[in-house]
Amino acid sequence: MTQNFIPIQPILTGPGSQPDDEDWSYLPLPTEVETYRAPPRPGPDEQGADAVRQLLCRIVDGYEAAADPAHTLSFALDELDASAHRLLAQVLAEGEVSARIVLPDGGTVEIQEARYPGVWRVVTLDAHGQRQSDRIEVGAIPAVVLEQAAAAPAGARIPSADGYDLMNAPALANEIAAAHARAVETDGAGTHTINFSLLPVSPGDLAWLEAMLGEGRIGLFSTGYGKCMVMATALRHVWRVRYSDGAGKVLLDTLEVTRIPNVVLAAPEDLSDSMTHLRELTAWLERGDV
Repeated sequence: MTQNFIPIQPILTGPGSQPDDEDWSYLPLPTEVETYRAPPRPGPDEQGADAVRQLLCRIVDGYEAAADPAHTLSFALDELDASAHRLLAQVLAEGEVSARIVLPDGGTVEIQEARYPGVWRVVTLDAHGQRQSDRIEVGAIPAVVLEQAAAAPAGARIPSADGYDLMNAPALANEIAAAHARAVETDGAGTHTINFSLLPVSPGDLAWLEAMLGEGRIGLFSTGYGKCMVMATALRHVWRVRYSDGAGKVLLDTLEVTRIPNVVLAAPEDLSDSMTHLRELTAWLERGDV
């Protein structure tokens, strides 16, 4: 009787059992961890406290009295002195979203969300960097972002393919043009997303599509869920949205055809919570016992 034995390969473990690989590498481990730290609350006797308290009361009262909660409210800061400005910056602190807009006349708009979602500091500078206006806006996104986004051109033009090594870009260009046309007709209603990270696209494809899309005037940056950069293209309602890790590596590269990408919008429930916190803050500035 013949027996066939299956050889058993030994499992080698321990030092020296595996081949050396001088090129072996690993992703760098994080050396810093971001933690939440609440900004210090000023006392009611601090210089500028009364002016800041009155401003916050106007903000909360205006929000509660607004007939349309989706409408953006604006509150000028022209009457605040230097002490009140410093105190306001302290109590509002900085939130997750910031933005920069380049205006057609060469001026810029600098935007910073407060630690209270839906509360925005909006500063307009002229072409020489001189401050033209300073205000607080309350809403899902500052009105100037919507205004400048709506001013972008409508109508996509597909460029020549000469000089580009294309694979799937022509089909994607037709998809983008159709989605752009629908968004223009509906004022950006809905969202059409193209995920470049999951598609077989070549460097030539991306270069050709970028030539088609052009560069817009709006850049928004969010740190809420990782790092996210939202850049307007030259086409109305068409945005490049990129997510990256702490080392700057792009994790997700998409194109969104919509009015404004949701990642930079303050949710209605978060905005309502912000008003509650601001109401508590006004009581603190008045009595210091909340």
